[in-house]
Amino acid sequence: METTLDRFGRVVIPKKVREDLGLEPGVVLKIKQENEKILMEPMHNEPRIVVKKGVLVFTGNATGSIEDAVRTLRKKRISKVGSNIKK
Repeated sequence: METTLDRFGRVVIPKKVREDLGLEPGVVLKIKQENEKILMEPMHNEPRIVVKKGVLVFTGNATGSIEDAVRTLRKKRISKVGSNIKK
C-alpha cells in the first residue's frame, strides 16, 4: 500500500488498515523513528495519566461534559461544607 505526505506533513492511513487495527478518530498513535523508517503504534492500552514536571496530567479524551462534571462536583463540595457549619 502507498499513501502520500501532503504539504502540511499529514498522512492518510488507508481505510483497510484503519479497519483491521480498529483505529477510530481520536485514537492516539505513538510515532517512533528507526533509522529510515517511521513506525506508528496505536496506544489503546497506554496509561492516560502521566507525570509532567511533577504534576499528574490526564492525557486521554474526556467523555461527557466537563462543565457538567465540574458543576456537579462543585455543588457536592458546597453542600458538604455548608452542612458542617454550625448555626
